[in-house]
Amino acid sequence: MDIKKKFGKRLREIRTAKSLTQEKMAEQIEIQPENYSRIENGLSFPKPENLVKISNVLGVEIAELFQFDEIADYENILEKIIEKLHNDKEAAIITYKFLKSLGKL
Repeated sequence: MDIKKKFGKRLREIRTAKSLTQEKMAEQIEIQPENYSRIENGLSFPKPENLVKISNVLGVEIAELFQFDEIADYENILEKIIEKLHNDKEAAIITYKFLKSLGKL
């Protein structure tokens, strides 16, 4: 996978974790939604000034946008969490309450 695709995947991961739409991101960094979509799909790369805007909107350091190792770990983490929640009723209830308290549910 090339760096544009890795970057786009990482950007999508962070954006969705922050509950932002592509349209809202494009608006916040002052580019067309189509251009933002191209970035997340790995078809183009943001200009340096837009990298700064993206990191500000997402509330992360620019370096975090390039931490691609977490993407590979994410699938493994997700699989383990789903398995635990599926097999452990108490863990599922605690997780539900926790996410609800954060406003994520």
